[in-house]
Amino acid sequence: MNSKSTILSELLTAGAQKNPDKVAFKSSSGQITYSDLDRKTNQIAHWLIANNVKKGERVGILIEKNIYTAYGLYGILKTGAVIVALDPAQPAHKLKAIIEDCGIKVVLSIPAHQRILDQIAGPNLLELGSNLEISWEQVFAGYSTKPLNTSIHPTDNAYIIYTSGSTGEPKGIVHTHESGLAYARQSSKLYEVTEDDVIGNVASLHFDQSTFGYFSAMYACCTAYIFSQSELIMLGSFCEAIRENEITILYSVPSLFISLIRGGFDLDFPSVRWIKYGGESFPPALVNELLRRAPRARLSNVYGPAEVNQCTFFTIEHPVNEKKEVPIGKIWDNTEFLLLGSDSKPVSKGEKGELLISSVTMMTGYWNNDRLNSKAFHYETINGKERRYYRTGDQAYLNEDNDLVFAGRIDRMVKINGYRVELGSVEHSLIQLPEIKDAAVFTTTKDGVKELCAALVSNGEPMDIKALKKKLMKMLPKQNVPKHLFEMPSMPHSDNGKVHYRELEKQFSN
Repeated sequence: MNSKSTILSELLTAGAQKNPDKVAFKSSSGQITYSDLDRKTNQIAHWLIANNVKKGERVGILIEKNIYTAYGLYGILKTGAVIVALDPAQPAHKLKAIIEDCGIKVVLSIPAHQRILDQIAGPNLLELGSNLEISWEQVFAGYSTKPLNTSIHPTDNAYIIYTSGSTGEPKGIVHTHESGLAYARQSSKLYEVTEDDVIGNVASLHFDQSTFGYFSAMYACCTAYIFSQSELIMLGSFCEAIRENEITILYSVPSLFISLIRGGFDLDFPSVRWIKYGGESFPPALVNELLRRAPRARLSNVYGPAEVNQCTFFTIEHPVNEKKEVPIGKIWDNTEFLLLGSDSKPVSKGEKGELLISSVTMMTGYWNNDRLNSKAFHYETINGKERRYYRTGDQAYLNEDNDLVFAGRIDRMVKINGYRVELGSVEHSLIQLPEIKDAAVFTTTKDGVKELCAALVSNGEPMDIKALKKKLMKMLPKQNVPKHLFEMPSMPHSDNGKVHYRELEKQFSN
């Protein structure tokens, strides 16, 4: 464990001193040891400084799933600059908006993304890895491997993750070295990560789940395997990579594990001891199926918006009650929570309230967005000291075991004909029906009137919509029964695996 590190870049340096020949990152296309990564990231840092990148300035990384993400990540951190993860799948105009918002002057990329690089190129933007400018090989051949003498403090900004969240409004979530390191420390401790582990990194760099592979693995001085895009599409190759690389910990959104289950893949991996999932609900029946199909692994339901990294956990070692939502569990170390009603007062046990989190892993705020920051935080004075809480916008309640249970989004509460309807609750009811594999509930507006709709994916047989509606009328209050039911072959998902509600709203707006 690199317990003495105070900033994120020191995790790599300490690992290189302790285990220089140990593999730090590997993928289907190659691998790199701690000592080699330490030297090469020094070279990248020198190149950035030579190109007038100063401490606190934002530098973009536009790289999809390979070890060059590790080069870029730690090279930027060593300069005291701030990482901004850019998604190569995003349209060029969205990337340009982020580049402008952050004042980015340098982007690190690879030739495979040349098309998008051409679209975002500008006279004031320098691109490392472009076919038209300097290559990684030129940096590795021409710059010093000596460490920089840069004064970086734990409270300095380290990385920004842009997310549209549930509202669709892009926002840059700012984390410091302190919050990122706290996450690495607490997640390594909770899951007992050691030097012998191999963490399977599924998430792209612009998705907050990736911090487990990029930071926690370095904290524990173990190896992170970065799955390629092709391995995540060809799930047979994904399973083969787990076995060949003896991966011990997997972390992803439920949709990946659901695809593995429904694809009939052999999930009894000899090496896997933890399967972590988070980011959306996992139907309890499928949680039990995963538990049965992967008997050597413990499951962990992880909860935490990108604004706080992770903040709760629920360990699953035995079958769960399939009629109840799987709890998000208990808060972890150095964290406090509140459950507040609409009157901003604490709710009673068993009653739903907005979940507020105060944690050492929490962001400082949203980049360049005072309006959002003014809404994001709640302050409580406890024993004479003011404590800051992040408003998650999620509803939760405490069950009989004092575990927190997720109960949907507050901003997914709508009014239909004057009645309050929680869309997540309707979805949960739909998924309980045997003929439905997946469901997404949303609203459309016709002649100024809001109507409740549901997109449904069948469990195999064609759906009888009329019969389904009759079932729903018996199950749900009248106002909670969707007026329109749409059968779909599959659900649209965003790049991080979550249901793309805005896409559904556009598709069925007429």
